[in-house]
Amino acid sequence: MSADLYIHVLTPPCTEDDLAVFNSNTMGSKWFNPRPVSDWEGEQPVYERVGGTPKIWIGEVSWLKAGLFENPDKYVPDAVAAITDLIGEDLPVLDDELAKKILGTFDAPNRTNYSLSGASAELRGFLEQWRGQRLFCVSW
Repeated sequence: MSADLYIHVLTPPCTEDDLAVFNSNTMGSKWFNPRPVSDWEGEQPVYERVGGTPKIWIGEVSWLKAGLFENPDKYVPDAVAAITDLIGEDLPVLDDELAKKILGTFDAPNRTNYSLSGASAELRGFLEQWRGQRLFCVSW
């Protein structure tokens, strides 16, 4: 089973507090703070706000298989890993340097069987459109 990595733009009404709730049960997240399922009931708007932010698909990944089989080279494309490292949960501001680094991640060969967007015209346009905004990644 794979997930899809997206780059999201932090735009209102979504806030950093929403990201903290959204990622509270995600192991490895800086916001990891497990919450019982009963606490999730009123959180649907958080998921809608995070999911409703502008986003673009980067590629497929299987974080679970990479962890279970201790083989990230087979289950995590280099571009996905690099973009996750560049952006992650740090909310960097998209500037020329970050855009160049994001596009450059696709120069590495994809040694997995997972699909990637590549440095497409759509990705380039997205990065141009949202320059100056804060970014974060989500694996859906």
